[in-house]
Amino acid sequence: MLARIIAGKMTKLADSKRRMPEAALQEQLKYAGEIRPFKEALSGKEVAIIAEVKRASPSRGSLGLRTPVETLAGHYQRGGASAISVLTEEDYFMGSVTDLQSVRAAVQLPILRKDFIVDHYQLYESRVIGADAVLLIAGLLDEETLRRYLGICRELGLATLVETHSQEDLASAIRAGAEIIGVNNRDLNTFKTDISHTISLAGLVPDGVLLVSESGIFTADDVKRLSEAGADAVLVGESLVRSADPAQKIRELLGG
Repeated sequence: MLARIIAGKMTKLADSKRRMPEAALQEQLKYAGEIRPFKEALSGKEVAIIAEVKRASPSRGSLGLRTPVETLAGHYQRGGASAISVLTEEDYFMGSVTDLQSVRAAVQLPILRKDFIVDHYQLYESRVIGADAVLLIAGLLDEETLRRYLGICRELGLATLVETHSQEDLASAIRAGAEIIGVNNRDLNTFKTDISHTISLAGLVPDGVLLVSESGIFTADDVKRLSEAGADAVLVGESLVRSADPAQKIRELLGG
């Protein structure tokens, strides 16, 4: 599945480069808006919630989202989310750049672009379309490329959430200089989730590096367990998208 997602991403990326060559894309950076501080939004709390705007997933198919994304984002903000993640992958997650831009216009929270970034072109694109942070998947990038992308993001002012799944990914992210590390509880090959995966790796994350637990988080007890294990934030998607009252669901997850 992951190989098919990346193959599709490479095809779409080639089309994007034909429509907007990199030099022209970089020229658009002068019109980019101000960055909203993502890392700061996750800091200084017992646990922060990154609430995700997500239409579908390869394992679940369509999540049946009928609420306009800007309305959903407003619910997230009122519920107490610290940041919002927006899927922009089109084929398997039914996301779009338009979704990200609509969400950004509707709220004041920092916006994470969640996609499969495999080319530095996408980093410039992310800044142009209004992202404040981007997801970088350590398992897709060798360590030198990851280090280079982190450097480009620092130059652009973008925060980075470096997603890991294994001890090897985690070590690579740390050596590359990641300041925010995510542990994906979902295996990207099988798409099964288990929050104990974060708990088992949390002790390997150094002091001063924020830890985000991603996927498979549905209850206040899940959040409590992850916080007690050392997670600074949790990224929650499906349970919020499917909730009849997303704002109240966030309050519930936060123990309120």
